[in-house]
Amino acid sequence: MPGPCRLPAMLDRGRGAVINIASLLAFSGSLPPRPLPFRATYAAAKAYLVTFTCALADELAGTGVRVQVCCPGVVATEFHQGTGIDLARLPVTPMDAGDVVTASLAALDLGETVCVPGLDDPAAVERCHNAARQLMQASSHTLASRYQKAPALEHRP
Repeated sequence: MPGPCRLPAMLDRGRGAVINIASLLAFSGSLPPRPLPFRATYAAAKAYLVTFTCALADELAGTGVRVQVCCPGVVATEFHQGTGIDLARLPVTPMDAGDVVTASLAALDLGETVCVPGLDDPAAVERCHNAARQLMQASSHTLASRYQKAPALEHRP
């Protein structure tokens, strides 16, 4: 919905949905710069949307308001015309924008918080989330032993 934040109204009604559009590049942080150079800011912004949406979905659980983030790969839109990217020269076939919408709405009905329209295995998203939870749970509030004997930083003029 355009306009001011509609979340309070959705919460008052006890129903509604928020769909954020991110990108598959949200998960690209550990990939090498080739063939995807100069993506740091874009990928980070999209990763923020994934984290924000997942946290918001958990915070709104039980309210009747559903929250989802859709993470498509390359989509055939007018965006590419403005950037000079020739879709015909890409190593992947771009997805139709209508298919992205169809996937997002189907995922919303399935209760998926993270929708990756081109992903056949929805368990892959859960494995990613499980890995993040394990990382958080394995972390201690004390300095890890491998850092306790790290050399002091030298001050160099």
